[in-house]
Amino acid sequence: MCNICVQLEEMRFHACHGVMAQERVVGGDFTVSVKLFVTDAGAAVTDDRLEGTVNYASVYELVREQMALPSALIEHVAGRIGRALTARFKKIEKAVVTVRKVNPPMGADCSGAAVTLHVRRAAQPRVLILDFDGTVADTAAGIVDTMSETFRRIGLPVPEAGAVRQTIGLPLTESIARLSGLPCGRRVEEAVSVYREVFERIGARAACLFPGVKETLCHATGRGVTVAVATSRGHRSVESLCRRLGIDMFVAHYVAEDDVAEKKPHPEAVHRILHTTMARPEHALVVGDTSFDILMGRAAGCATCGVSYGNHSHQELLEAGAGCIVGSFGDLLDMLA
Repeated sequence: MCNICVQLEEMRFHACHGVMAQERVVGGDFTVSVKLFVTDAGAAVTDDRLEGTVNYASVYELVREQMALPSALIEHVAGRIGRALTARFKKIEKAVVTVRKVNPPMGADCSGAAVTLHVRRAAQPRVLILDFDGTVADTAAGIVDTMSETFRRIGLPVPEAGAVRQTIGLPLTESIARLSGLPCGRRVEEAVSVYREVFERIGARAACLFPGVKETLCHATGRGVTVAVATSRGHRSVESLCRRLGIDMFVAHYVAEDDVAEKKPHPEAVHRILHTTMARPEHALVVGDTSFDILMGRAAGCATCGVSYGNHSHQELLEAGAGCIVGSFGDLLDMLA
């Protein structure tokens, strides 16, 4: 086996890291250097093929994203970069990350202050915990249409499509309360009942799998990974949709809104799946398209991965603390056993 060390040296950034308030507003200059210990690089060394190593441009882009998120300590920044690199790139066994603050404001004759951190790749997950709406299936158009029809039926102003998308991932009661401005109570429960009836008629028909979902789930289960769904959708609804979309044979466990007392972003759904599968948090990967999913996974102590094609933006996922972000569902295979 051919192992190599890839180095990107002194990547330069202007960022807002620091304990002092001024540093978080004005910012300062930083450099980041990484040493990436890549395993099984024979395809690159012997055959001149990119798949044998890591793409330098992709590494730089990941570092740039992490540097754009303000932190008080460069130790925290280095940790985020190291964890994101080893989570995103399967071939990286170990990352050595050095973050250097140029001219730190500490009243000393010092050209820079730096932290070097060694991060090893975490154990590969054996449980894959998936959000449904916006992660596995594209249901956004059906949800927006259903919400619009629901509000018309109960005589409330129809919300903007963008506002509806921002609430996808929350429990239905909370979504309707936020969009209507009504307190949770009889009127909201009436709307929930109408929504569920309307969705089965017009919303479910618009649902479709995102590209690569069925193939990826087939490969994952073939590798011995247990697949579970943690969703804010009702249990009957998500099981019915999975059957309709032809992926129910891959899903071992469902935990839906009506199965838990505490809703997303509370980690109860993840805790239930871990208990059922007898898995430790470090052996699970939580994947979702919203900040609610990422916060849920982090609160449970699991690794997290955002998908950038769903309902929350790339930046929102980063700010929620996603360990990594992928652009397609198929990219998850690189992170599985």
